[in-house]
Order: sequence, then structure tokens, then C-alpha cells
Amino acid sequence: MNVSPIFPRNLCIVDNDKDFVAFLAHYLEVQGCMSALFGSAEEMIDAGPFETYDFFVIALELPGFDGVDLTALVRAGSDAGILAISGRLGPDAFNSALTAGADMFIAKPVRFDQVYYAIKSIWRRTQAKTVELATGWRISTDNNQLYAPAGAVIRLTRTEARIIECLRAAGGKLVARADLVEAGRVTGSADNRNLDAAISRLRRKIERGTNLTSPFRAAQGQGYQLRADITDF
Repeated sequence: MNVSPIFPRNLCIVDNDKDFVAFLAHYLEVQGCMSALFGSAEEMIDAGPFETYDFFVIALELPGFDGVDLTALVRAGSDAGILAISGRLGPDAFNSALTAGADMFIAKPVRFDQVYYAIKSIWRRTQAKTVELATGWRISTDNNQLYAPAGAVIRLTRTEARIIECLRAAGGKLVARADLVEAGRVTGSADNRNLDAAISRLRRKIERGTNLTSPFRAAQGQGYQLRADITDF
């Protein structure tokens, strides 16, 4: 991805309010950011891999596939920043967006400069987390514990430990979902959704327990790979 140290360059905006996204995209283009615009979750999913984008702005009110569900899907396959926007008021919308994986929630009506500074704030934090990853993760296979660079300890289930060991053995290369299902001894399903659910839970556990981006990434529809070395404890 072609990224800037202070602001993302390839943005994905998903909102069926055509006037809002058109004017927002123009505003961000002036700031040097190119935006791909989609009126529904289905349009965005059909357009290609999530890894194409550095950042996502997702409206919760979408026709068809809900914005909350889209946020969860993006988070399962991408470490990019996610800003949720919504005309819904109240704690339910806020909680749903953040639980699904959004980094920040802002309510409509919203000024374009507010969106810009929200994106900039999230981007700064996510890039700082990426830098922190370079200091090293460690794992103890004796007691199934993952040690974060800053010292936090994450207790792993046996399935989670097996999945991480399989990713480590690949040396940073992509591991197919079917191979991870077998290595992790995950209950099989026709579309490997049980694996995706297990990895999504592991990702949330790591990020909530360490305040860092998880050390692995997804390749949409293909598999997973490590994005940082994990050495023996």
C-alpha cells in the first residue's frame, strides 16, 4: 500500500448518501487522499480485496448488508483504520460499531473537517501500533501464552496456540485457510467460517489485551499470514 506518515492515501467510503460521499471525497482529495466510493456493502465486497485500502469510512445505515456487519467483516480481514458514521443516536449505535471493530464513531450530521481530523487521529494511532510491532512478539508453547512487545500477556486456547504455531512455521508466507483448520483442529465447515470466527476472537483478544494491532493479517478469501515475527519465549 502507498501510505503517508500523516494521512492515508487510499480511502474506502461506503455510504448510500451519494451527495455526502461525493462532497466528502472531493474535500479529502484536496488533502491529497484518493477515495473509492461505494453505495452498499455488496458493491465494496465485489470490488476486490480489502488490502487495497489504507482506511475505511463506513456508514451504519446501508441497504442490504448492514454497516455493522460490514465493519466486522472488514476488521476480520484488515488491520486498517475504520471510522463508523451514522445518523443513529444513542449508545446502541456507538457500542455496536466499536464492538464490530471500528476505531471511532461519529454521528451525522458531521462536518467534513471533523471526518478529516477523525481519520487523521485514527491513522496516527494505527501507524504507531505498527511501529511498536517491530520490537517483537514472543510465545511460550509450554503454557500457551503470547507475550506482547510492551509486556502484556495473552492466554491462548490450545486451538489459538496451534493456529499461531502453524503461521510461524510458514515463515511469513500465506497459509491457506484449509491448512489452518487442520493445524488448529478447528471444527470444519464448508466455507471455513469457524476458522474465521476463531481468528476474529483471537484478534480481538490480542488487541484489547495489548492495545496493539495483532501480529497477523488476512488475505481476503485465501488465508492468513504473520505480519511480525513471533519468537520463542
